[in-house]
Amino acid sequence: MSHDYYLNKFSSLNVNTSNGKKSPHKVCMLLTVMDLIQAGNLSENKIEFNTVLKDRFTHYFDKFAQGNDRNSPENPYFHLRSEGFWHLVYNDGYDEQNTKSYSQKAVSYAYVDDELFNYMRSYIVSNELKESLVSNLSNLSSLFHQWLLDLGKSEKTAINYLGAIRGSISNWMIEKGIISEALTEIKSYHLFVNFENQARQLQEFKVRDAKGNGMYSSALSHYHKFLADLSQVDLDADIRHVLSDKKLTETEKTILVNTRMGQGHFRAKLVDMWRGCAVTQYKNTQMLVASHIKPWRDSNNQERLDKYNGLLLLANLDKAFDLGFISFNDNGKVLISKYLEKPDVLGLNEDMSFNVMPEHKKYLGYHRGVLFKGL
Repeated sequence: MSHDYYLNKFSSLNVNTSNGKKSPHKVCMLLTVMDLIQAGNLSENKIEFNTVLKDRFTHYFDKFAQGNDRNSPENPYFHLRSEGFWHLVYNDGYDEQNTKSYSQKAVSYAYVDDELFNYMRSYIVSNELKESLVSNLSNLSSLFHQWLLDLGKSEKTAINYLGAIRGSISNWMIEKGIISEALTEIKSYHLFVNFENQARQLQEFKVRDAKGNGMYSSALSHYHKFLADLSQVDLDADIRHVLSDKKLTETEKTILVNTRMGQGHFRAKLVDMWRGCAVTQYKNTQMLVASHIKPWRDSNNQERLDKYNGLLLLANLDKAFDLGFISFNDNGKVLISKYLEKPDVLGLNEDMSFNVMPEHKKYLGYHRGVLFKGL
């Protein structure tokens, strides 16, 4: 199977829902397995239900659990078998038909598809798989609502557009058997475009859109633009360098090219982290650039994909930062180079800052030491 197959599987897990929230258990178990593979704890495709597994599961569960969620790693360890890529090996006297829940007596160990295990070995590919997993727990509806407000749409229009996408249009498509869940549950831009085209061909859509003066069509167009907002084009030279690297698999090349182009998960991670310009808090993400702190060319592949090596900035700030005319100290306070003429024209002032996390500091130190032109 291609890595796209597993990305789609990971982003659309069959998880339990209660009180309007999704259970994090399957997500936490798969994140756990990838961590253990990356750490060398799982050197072969044999996943045992042991203390190491349970401890790492707890690490993620504590991060994602809500409300009455119960720390029960045995449940996803067993029930992931329904996803098609997770398999259980049963002890003598037990099989899939007569085993309804996990027990040490019944289950010897688990394993995943061989192709998936190999993808999980790669930091680059597993990074995308992890983001697909976490997307199960994200709320695109609220992000779309905020995006519309950032565009200057009224609260009423934002509610109407969201209702059309999540409600009416989704319901018409579900009734026709085109989709099985709301359009707002679809994380893939390319997949959405395919469904968007099918939605526009529905007779119910055409009739209701005409009566509504194009409201449904406009809602679809805006949601299309919302998902497309996670893509921007950048330098061809770096892309050619990635494509010519014989050490990378084709899948890894695809992921790195998308990251360099400002597309895919790296930009999405920055949008989710900052929710606007890191420095000015300007909210319209269409006007913001996903910028590496330690430059792409100086970073290794892990650093290129690390969200803490990224800032979401207005274009003028991004350019000044990229050229070394500004930097930031470890407290996030802006440093303005003496070589930058009229910084006020760019909207820069000495009081600017952003909220630094510990993981940012090594990248900021590199930027100050190598790129910053000095005070």
